[in-house]
Amino acid sequence: MSKMLSVENLSISFRTDEGVITPVKGVSFTVEKGRTLGLVGESGSGKSISTKALMQLLPGTARLGAASRMIYTAKDGQQISLGNLRHGSKELRRIRGGEIGMIFQEPMASFSPVYTIGNQMMEAIMLHRGLKKREARQFAIGMLNKVGISNAAARVDQYPHELSGGMRQRAMIALTLSAGPALLIADEPTTALDVTIQAQVLDLMRDLQRELGMGMIFITHDLGVIAQIADDVAVMYLGTIVERGPAKEVIRNPQHPYTQGLLDAIPSLDHLHDRLKPVPGDIPSPTARPGGCPFHTRCTQAIAGTCEVHEPPETSAIPGCAVRCWLHTSQGRSAA
Repeated sequence: MSKMLSVENLSISFRTDEGVITPVKGVSFTVEKGRTLGLVGESGSGKSISTKALMQLLPGTARLGAASRMIYTAKDGQQISLGNLRHGSKELRRIRGGEIGMIFQEPMASFSPVYTIGNQMMEAIMLHRGLKKREARQFAIGMLNKVGISNAAARVDQYPHELSGGMRQRAMIALTLSAGPALLIADEPTTALDVTIQAQVLDLMRDLQRELGMGMIFITHDLGVIAQIADDVAVMYLGTIVERGPAKEVIRNPQHPYTQGLLDAIPSLDHLHDRLKPVPGDIPSPTARPGGCPFHTRCTQAIAGTCEVHEPPETSAIPGCAVRCWLHTSQGRSAA
């Protein structure tokens, strides 16, 4: 398989009134061409911030760690260090949207309310594909058809508020894919949709990925969604990846207590009358990051004298998978 994105030791800090906080610490992952990496975790775990760093969409108060590396292999085979791209540069404009596209959770935050869907799509098409206005309009109609929007020739002249939530999300996918990105970042694109529309959008994204051969990063808090769409998964907690591996293996045989908790929290159709089982406690604030294993304050299997003091190394409990947990080390097993 062809590796198109390699992120190594990504750390992100922010200057705040309360001092410097580090919501992302030492994150590493790769994305292969034609495969989907699922980034999973609760709100505040650092998923969106990590991917916004790839697009240089972080605020001015953000700083990348000195050891952070984000290497993207462009369509022409050129290797580009995303962290070194200058704001406002032609190269960054080519990468952002053209090489790497991003779909957001709420499309109304991405569409301008004062321009039609077609005008906004045509702008991206003319910029990244070099087409004339008339050709760009026909291309936009074709993309709206491709994502399953009926009567696309009429919809292209409508404003975002004239479309339903599901149709706006489809239009957002059409807009993003119009530029022909090789890598797609989808930031919780189905969270605001009802279950039926969510399933349709997931099917659509899977089909388009196969057709276009894209790599994809799919961000969600729902491991049930990951089971449907991801090939590989990285589970994030408080800015670190605590478990990673093939999605089927991680879901079938989770090794980290946090991953186990996320899976236990998914409602079961076979036990509709059972009480929901949330992960105990709340995710700590980045300003009060606990020492040792970041999950030890909520972990029911924490080893006294170890987990709250020492940060666990990454180990391989199962071939092809990796986990950061003292329970899977000889030192942790002897202490337990």
